[in-house]
Amino acid sequence: METGFLDREHKGSNYQVHVPKGVKGPCPTILFLHGAGECGTDGLLQTAIGLPDAVRRDRTRWPFLVVCPQKDDVKALWADRKELLDGILRDVEGEFPVDPHRRYITGLSQGGHGTFDLAAHLGWRFAAAAAVCGRSLLDKVGEDFRHIPLWVFHGDADPVVKPENSIEAVEAVKKAGGDVRLTMYPGVDHNSWDKAYRESDLPQWFLSHTL
Repeated sequence: METGFLDREHKGSNYQVHVPKGVKGPCPTILFLHGAGECGTDGLLQTAIGLPDAVRRDRTRWPFLVVCPQKDDVKALWADRKELLDGILRDVEGEFPVDPHRRYITGLSQGGHGTFDLAAHLGWRFAAAAAVCGRSLLDKVGEDFRHIPLWVFHGDADPVVKPENSIEAVEAVKKAGGDVRLTMYPGVDHNSWDKAYRESDLPQWFLSHTL
């Protein structure tokens, strides 16, 4: 099987799938949702930062298929592209050896918001989710993550998305009885994704959860 970052297309929308080396059976799979700065239609920019960048820097830490869709319009929310995401996920499942018990979702900034918003509402069921510097919908986050383990990352000096939002989201999930953890980076501004994806034990945490 061809490995690395592969170009794919679904109904005119370009996306990429990273296939790790040595795939011999059902593979754990991550859906990665990018932020506002990576919106477009080229099918490449969404892999510039965050999880795809971390994969390029040390692919041995990330033995996952990584699905990287691209949102065309910065003004749109990821929830506005739910139909597209479900279509891409169906295509990926039809082409690649996706492990149905080890599917995960993560995203940064707008993609962190998308992770909060969509983890419980896409066609795939996810074994765990990680939201990085994203804004949560506090009126539903507790119920949505009552049965989806969640790890939230944020910089405590973030001027774009208030860190208090992540703190409140974590408290809401705890109150609902969910499995949730929070990592707050002291002195870090909006870019908490470099630390979250490069320095944490996030890959192992994902793999510790199965459906």
